[in-house]
Amino acid sequence: MPAPVASVVVATCNRAELVERTVAALAAQALVESFEIIVVDDGSRDATADTLARLGEEIDGLVPISQPENRGPAAARNVGWRAATAPVVAFTDDDCRPEPGWLAALLVGLADAEIAQGRTLPRPDQQANVGPFSRTMRVEFEEGYYETCNVAYRRETLERQGGFDESFRFPYGEDTDLAWRAKHAGARTAFVPDALVYHEVWPSRYLDHLRDMRRRGGVVHLFSKHPELRTHLHKRLFFRPLHQQALLALLGLVVLAARPGSSAARAAAIGTSLFYAWTCRRYRPGPSRRRHWLAVVPLAFVADLYDLAVMARASVRYRTLLL
Repeated sequence: MPAPVASVVVATCNRAELVERTVAALAAQALVESFEIIVVDDGSRDATADTLARLGEEIDGLVPISQPENRGPAAARNVGWRAATAPVVAFTDDDCRPEPGWLAALLVGLADAEIAQGRTLPRPDQQANVGPFSRTMRVEFEEGYYETCNVAYRRETLERQGGFDESFRFPYGEDTDLAWRAKHAGARTAFVPDALVYHEVWPSRYLDHLRDMRRRGGVVHLFSKHPELRTHLHKRLFFRPLHQQALLALLGLVVLAARPGSSAARAAAIGTSLFYAWTCRRYRPGPSRRRHWLAVVPLAFVADLYDLAVMARASVRYRTLLL
């Protein structure tokens, strides 16, 4: 086997079925002479280790690496790219399906850049999963986040920056941080629309939505390291529009509770609550029938308040106010 021109790194944890599909999509890459696939199992407790061991015997160029305990995706990706042998390292995630020309397109993008980001879309066959509490990824231009679901670096750039900052314990912000450290050091970036990845559409499950929010503090950590991102990403005090409206609605309800007999307090509570409900319908995909929103809006309100609490706690920890 000739020396690989590119290494693809995937970090995974407890997603044996998903990572098998991702590896299959990577093995089907076309127009690249030789490349290796490095999958780092970050302390999985399901069948991931056995699945990767089997795939390693079936697929040439697949290098499975197992970590005895979970250390987070930043640490896992660092293990992966440091084990890579190619001058280019591409990253994708275990809930992604790169199209056959993905890697070749990223290599073209790196001809005049140190970082190349591709296009990411929700899986079109999973539209039925879309709902008010579903989760997926859509990247159609270079917004400034440089998500690891679809990005490639020259290895020398990773080495200069020391890779991902492992103080980002959960997967939120560590990829953006790495890219901006590299950009400040002079790295050039390119957006490559032909490097297409389809991202899993995680179903609209409320408890899963709440569990996912514990990682949101990573964005506060990111902004504490890169204050200039407030201007670049157009984020001032609030990271999401719904956060501002949820806080206003909460204040309206607090005023009403303090002065239940006041018509002004009642009007404020009703006005801010209706404003939140309108914003919720605007920014969250949801049921087509209006009456179903009667259940969605209160649940979304509680979720947004929890999200605010997570970010407020992170704001204290990192001494950076972002809600």
